Amino acid sequence: LEVLRTQKGLDDHGNYHEYCRLLGRLKTNYQLSELVNIENYTEWIQRVAEFTISSLQSWQWASGSVYYLLGLWSRLVTSMPYLKGDSPSLLEAYVPKITHAYITSRMESVQVVIQQNIENDPLDDTGELQDELDSLPYLCRFHYDKTSELIVSMLDPIVAAFSRLASTPPDDPRQ
Repeated sequence: LEVLRTQKGLDDHGNYHEYCRLLGRLKTNYQLSELVNIENYTEWIQRVAEFTISSLQSWQWASGSVYYLLGLWSRLVTSMPYLKGDSPSLLEAYVPKITHAYITSRMESVQVVIQQNIENDPLDDTGELQDELDSLPYLCRFHYDKTSELIVSMLDPIVAAFSRLASTPPDDPRQ
């Protein structure tokens, strides 16, 4: 928790990556029912969510580490049906924000890659992309209605612009 509070050492890419790996292993070693009952769970889950969102938005720097964070959230979500007791998981508050951050950051990465002519397009790394996308269905289904609204709101303007361009006759018929 202290590392999440201070971010100390996370400016080093190696430390950052290993910390993401550590977070990704937490759900493997502990049940959600155990995690929600720890003393500082509320602060911990909030800080992990903030760290995840920040990582997703820093896609150029954090690309190889996002997989571990998405895996953590995916495993937390899939264990919700087994959560017993009165302790809130708080996943309802954070998972939609993380899903939103992932989708918008990837859409924004497309614009940045095109506008700045960046050679290392994160969407070209099919192995890494597949690893990330393996976790995404669980996050999207957690609050399907919110996720579908987000995707539709992002894609409708793109589809409309494409339709306008496709229906506009070219200036030069030889084009």
